[in-house]
Amino acid sequence: MNFLIMQLQIKILQLKIFLAKYQMNTPFTNREKLYLAAVAELGKDASPKDIAEDELACAESVQNIHYKTFGRFICPQTLSTYAMYQAFLMDGIWEQTFTPEPGTIVIAPSGYSSKGAKNGHVGIVSLGNMIMSNSSGTGMWLENYSIDSWKLYYGQKLGFPVLFFNKI
Repeated sequence: MNFLIMQLQIKILQLKIFLAKYQMNTPFTNREKLYLAAVAELGKDASPKDIAEDELACAESVQNIHYKTFGRFICPQTLSTYAMYQAFLMDGIWEQTFTPEPGTIVIAPSGYSSKGAKNGHVGIVSLGNMIMSNSSGTGMWLENYSIDSWKLYYGQKLGFPVLFFNKI
């Protein structure tokens, strides 16, 4: 119970920081803009065109949130975590980070599993070390992983590299 209270206090503090920044008319970083756009999609279907089935719509969801925020997709192949990862490496507007913050993109890219797992996953870091991503069960954009649970499942169990990127 104390842990949950502490996590809630951290989220409240982080929200106060965002609010103070907004009230002072301090420009938001690209990472912060992406975070705010992702939060606005919580509880919604972030890929309503259903180009991909709900079970495979993580990349489509992140692409749509990125498009709503910046007016362009991360990469032309909107359904591919593999192509998205390649764009992070080659595009010149992304930097890998080892200290994820709200708005950082987390990716376990398809095609890179050391254990033969087929489908990777992508999401956006939220407050309190949580991750927002497409829920395969409902197709809704939810906070359904912590950074630690993502690393355990996608990294250790499925053998994907777990990587974090910020838009410069």
